Amino acid sequence: MTTARALGAAAMAVALLAPLRVADAQLGAGGLKLEGEVETGVRALLGPDDRSKGKLEEYRDITTGPILSELRLRLFQPEGAYSTELLGTKWGQQDQEFSLRAGRLGLWDFRFDWDQTPHVYSTTAHTLATETGRGAWSLPAPRPAIGTHDAGRELREIGARWDTARLSFWLTPHPGLDLKVEYTRINKDGDRPTSIAFGSSVHNFYEVPGPIEQTIDDVRISGSVAREWWQLQFRYGASLFHNSVRALVVDNPCFGATSGCADAGAIERGALALEPDNQAHSVSVAGGVNLPLRTRVTGALSYGLRLQNESFLPHTDNGAIQSPDLVLPQKSLHGFVQTLLGNFNLTTRPLPVPVTFTARYRIYDYIDESDPVTFPGTVGNDRFLIRGERRATRSPYTRQNADLDAHWRIVQPLALTVGTGWERWDRDDHGREAPESDELSGKLKLDWTGLEWLSVSAAYRPSFRRIARYNSAALLRQTVEDPALATFERQSTLLRKYDEGERDRQLVDGSVMLEPHETLTTTLTTSYRYDDYVRSSLGLQEATTWSAGMDLAWRPHERVSILVSYVHEAIRQRMRSRNREFGAGGRVLDFKDYEWVTEHADTIETVYLGAQAALIRNVLDWSLGGSYSYALGRTDTFNPVPPASGTPAQNATARAVSFPAIEDSLLRLETALKYRFAKSWTVGLGYTFELFEKSDWRTDTLNPFVPGTTSIFLGNTYRDYAAHIVAVTVGYRFR
Repeated sequence: MTTARALGAAAMAVALLAPLRVADAQLGAGGLKLEGEVETGVRALLGPDDRSKGKLEEYRDITTGPILSELRLRLFQPEGAYSTELLGTKWGQQDQEFSLRAGRLGLWDFRFDWDQTPHVYSTTAHTLATETGRGAWSLPAPRPAIGTHDAGRELREIGARWDTARLSFWLTPHPGLDLKVEYTRINKDGDRPTSIAFGSSVHNFYEVPGPIEQTIDDVRISGSVAREWWQLQFRYGASLFHNSVRALVVDNPCFGATSGCADAGAIERGALALEPDNQAHSVSVAGGVNLPLRTRVTGALSYGLRLQNESFLPHTDNGAIQSPDLVLPQKSLHGFVQTLLGNFNLTTRPLPVPVTFTARYRIYDYIDESDPVTFPGTVGNDRFLIRGERRATRSPYTRQNADLDAHWRIVQPLALTVGTGWERWDRDDHGREAPESDELSGKLKLDWTGLEWLSVSAAYRPSFRRIARYNSAALLRQTVEDPALATFERQSTLLRKYDEGERDRQLVDGSVMLEPHETLTTTLTTSYRYDDYVRSSLGLQEATTWSAGMDLAWRPHERVSILVSYVHEAIRQRMRSRNREFGAGGRVLDFKDYEWVTEHADTIETVYLGAQAALIRNVLDWSLGGSYSYALGRTDTFNPVPPASGTPAQNATARAVSFPAIEDSLLRLETALKYRFAKSWTVGLGYTFELFEKSDWRTDTLNPFVPGTTSIFLGNTYRDYAAHIVAVTVGYRFR
């Protein structure tokens, strides 16, 4: 945001403030009242340079110079029947928010909201390519040597911004009858780092800023009727997605003898299709009814329709590849997907004892009836023709869930909940390896509220997922880069994908709330989950997640409050994999001693401390806040048995190597003083310090060109920073 925009926002605040006293008196005489508040001032940012602001301003705009941080005006009738309100924060900034509300109490309500969300992906990227048209990146001719890409021009910032506008109108023409209309428009504009491939895994990739010019229009209409013993609701929704850029077209940095890539078959440029235009519609009906024996039944039915008919791009931009087999069988997909969702709930307490039974059932059906397009031929890596039919498969599925719980108040302070659950997946066997899976679960929960100052809750939820069969050859029916390699790239029969494999899960949750004094409240929480992927010789074998946290709120004095929070999270996963080499004639070399084990461990620590104090009652307030978060990620790999079954080169490829640890931390300290020097006037002074540090071997020294490869990156990474933010504000409130 420019200084001129900030000055304009501050000037507008002054212009609004000047006549407020007079306007308030005039409106008050006419039966209307006006109240509001405004806060404006100036802010300074010291510390990081522009190339180190990527993480600091990842999702926000820290404006320097004049700021208008808040403005609120409310016009209303004293009895509250009619009111209009204008709200806004961070006026003139990239992350500003506004809201306009008007309504009559209990009859109608109108609201308009506007907010902006920036997302900075990089402030350190550089490239030799030039965007000659939206989504078209060109390199000089002849191609520069790949090593010179490190000296490419700097890109000041790669980022995008979401502008979201919402309109809603709510009407209650009659008690028990509600009608609501909502419209949301989201505009996304900017760029993000995008990689385009000019070959298979042994060929080159090129990363450029990919265009984002997208619009989402969302409409929702709903109505509800409520009576004493029954309720009914209807809802319709439509979402339309439009992408202004169809494809990303990029010059290949390895084209030509001058590039130094030693790739004789390199193509001149490549294209990548971007997200296609599409739309979705849904209709739902929901209701509830009260029955005898303290019984209530609720249910909802929803039907969805998703359409996508964007025109296909050609197989390739390589004009040297010509064949009748590359004539597209149809111009577009004719994408047609239907969804059905049903939810049904029954709650009853028919017995004289304090036992409540709850039954739930949910079914979701994903029906993909898009055209099963069959292509007579395809192109491999934009380099060669592949003859033979290739069919686009569909993967419909059905998911069902059923639960039954019984909640028994044993004695006044103690309650017991027992229950069981079932989840069923039915998948199409043309794309997923496990066509059927069933998971049974149990629940045991105890709640004790025997003392006013103490409450305890503990729950245990085991579950067991089993499959009827696992078809490792299902991959052959999926789209692969080269159908000729399908038999060689077939996944191992020992591999189990974690979302389809058999699994035993143990989940424990607990919480304790202590309030030994009316000024002190402490909450302790913990959660533990262990997943054992049984009969998974290769793939994810076990995963453990646990967390523990504490929140403490203390008011040692009527003018002092303190809040402390701490959370520890740990995630550990163990996977087993096998390196598979190709021998003579494409024979797969599948050796037991080529297996390696990977152990992932992520630990996150988060601490927060906040305090507020009225140093001089109704005159001087002080606040202090501090937070620190630290994350450590480790990836350790090893071979249970040293690889020795192949050639020395193959054995070296199968030898496991551990990766360095990845860690980052963020410290934020902030303090502020607010002085009320008149009935309606305040002045504030705030200071914030942020320190971000990271150690990531993958990107810390990343340049566009990495020696020994034929791929070119943007060289972007978030840098460490230390930021000092100082703000002086003046606020005025009237009523």
